[in-house]
Amino acid sequence: MRHLARASGVTDAAEVETWGLVGMLHDFDYEKYPTEQDHVFRGMEILRERGWPENIVKAVGGHAFYTKIPRETPMERAILAADELTGFVGACALIRPTKRIADVPVESVLKRLKEKSFARTVDRSYVTRGAEEWGVPIPDLVALILASQVPIADRLGLGGAPAADLPDSPAPPEPPAP
Repeated sequence: MRHLARASGVTDAAEVETWGLVGMLHDFDYEKYPTEQDHVFRGMEILRERGWPENIVKAVGGHAFYTKIPRETPMERAILAADELTGFVGACALIRPTKRIADVPVESVLKRLKEKSFARTVDRSYVTRGAEEWGVPIPDLVALILASQVPIADRLGLGGAPAADLPDSPAPPEPPAP
């Protein structure tokens, strides 16, 4: 999400971090609330109860079609564009002999997108509509998502070796009071 922020022209460091927070938070409730009746809606409720800014709450809510929340800002469109494709390109890297995201060509991702059996739980309509709403052809969005992961590949476990263990830590801190 930070990479997409910069690619869309965001230069303010705090705004870039806000985009990053949306990327980190958008599925935080999924493990506990995995159904369409609960996922996203419960997450938005929790974020509001904890005082998160409405622009973050709305972006988190808009990443799923079934919420019918319109994506009106670049950040809201970016989370849709990045969500399914981010994990998908990671899967494409992990099946390569090198297991390196840097070695995944755009063409390989495009080919895998056509294979229904590959990463079959990835809803390709989210990838298609994500590219449409972001305003670029799918190959350009794939290239952007791939490029976003190269600098952090080792932390993602996509640098050719398993990712280092992360320390257990609490949820993100409460947002500062307005």
